[in-house]
Amino acid sequence: MVQRVLLIGWTAMSLAWLSKDRLVRDGDEEGHVGAAELFLADLNQGMPVAFFERLWVGQMGEYPQAFSALVGSWWWAVGVGLPGETVVRSICLISLLIAALATARVASRFVDPESEQSASLIALATVLSLPLANGLTRHFMPEGLLMAALALSVLAAQRWVERPSLGRAVWLGAVVGAGLMTKQTYALLALAPLAFLILGALKTHWMSAALAALIALCIAGPWWLSSAEAQLAYATASSAGHGAGGIVDHIVYYPVILAKIGLGPPLSLLVLWATWRLLSASTPKTRRGLLIVGVWLLGGVLILTLIPKKYPRLLAPLTPSIGIVLAMLWATGQRERRIVTVGLLLGAAWTVVASTGNTTQLTRNAAIDPGCPQQWLRGPSENDLGLAQVANALAKQPAGGVSISEDIEIPCEIQTTHNWAQHLGPYLRRSGHDREVQVSTEPSQRFIIRVSGSDGGIPIVGTGKSLHIHDRLQP
Repeated sequence: MVQRVLLIGWTAMSLAWLSKDRLVRDGDEEGHVGAAELFLADLNQGMPVAFFERLWVGQMGEYPQAFSALVGSWWWAVGVGLPGETVVRSICLISLLIAALATARVASRFVDPESEQSASLIALATVLSLPLANGLTRHFMPEGLLMAALALSVLAAQRWVERPSLGRAVWLGAVVGAGLMTKQTYALLALAPLAFLILGALKTHWMSAALAALIALCIAGPWWLSSAEAQLAYATASSAGHGAGGIVDHIVYYPVILAKIGLGPPLSLLVLWATWRLLSASTPKTRRGLLIVGVWLLGGVLILTLIPKKYPRLLAPLTPSIGIVLAMLWATGQRERRIVTVGLLLGAAWTVVASTGNTTQLTRNAAIDPGCPQQWLRGPSENDLGLAQVANALAKQPAGGVSISEDIEIPCEIQTTHNWAQHLGPYLRRSGHDREVQVSTEPSQRFIIRVSGSDGGIPIVGTGKSLHIHDRLQP
């Protein structure tokens, strides 16, 4: 009953956040929405074969397309035109729910039977309180789904090790295959925990493990084989970029991100104390639990540290592992239960404050990431940069293209990439009022949006209305 209340409460608050947020998408996020739109088009045109071909062997950029295919399928199912609608964005929330439920199941394996239910609840509450994970799964980013895939993989591997069987091998292979289709980073982040869990049973159950590997290959192999050359080029480019900082900058980057927004200060302190307590009075079961957390979290941090290209969002799939630590500590005694309860309440409160206020949660490390910082954890914003107002005004006019006399650069505090004009075209198309949009000082189109005056007023020819777009671009 308590678990249901917790899940319903978290879902309601998350949907409330989405319903209040109208800020246009970050450039990376918009790319994933554009890919999802192609899958949506396949389904709208009654072309399921093209949908699956695009998913398994399609060349659509740097990443596998499981996330975009999922979003496109959901977008098609709900039948809403704009991706900013709450009902469309809600599909992203499922990732954190899955990660939380999977982590709770893993945690229950490292406590005594009489504490399983309550310890699982603590792990569930911990994962649902993670600040970066919450912020990221409000956006169209594959790292959210990657978080779910990694947690499910650890659970599937743990279940297979406990009792290798045909069914559990099939499930393990399916989960690993799906993870490989989510993002390339899965192969790096899943390597340490899966190897730790599986290698010990490999000698006696190699046929079952081979079946799991075969299923994973059948699911992910077509895309990885068809994209091998492109992936090699992508890996080479990634290894050459974002390496301007010194060795200390790279070593401390992810630990700082983990403490500041990955877990948040309250949960960071609680996890450090919990780890110390468990190490000082551990049993074989808790030691194994700590080892799994170590290879999942610290192993992943080490691998990410060795990669020159660094982003805070890459850390998110590692953070659910701390739910296992707090669940194990909860099961040790009444004093520990009181401390864990207080710490979790403080951690959840910190996440709520960070998700509703306007305080910047992340300071950019310019030496490593010279671009605009991606603020996934922020309060909801009603600022859609005036796109809806322009679209509504143009919708009342006859057909014709649109020229913009001057493009508008969107500040880092609002948007990391793309100027205003690049958002207008997709917005018009998705709202059902598709028009050609161009930026030109000598417009040849029928309707002209002129950026003029110090206030940035935009008179729309034929309507007599003026939209002061610059007023909406103030941080």
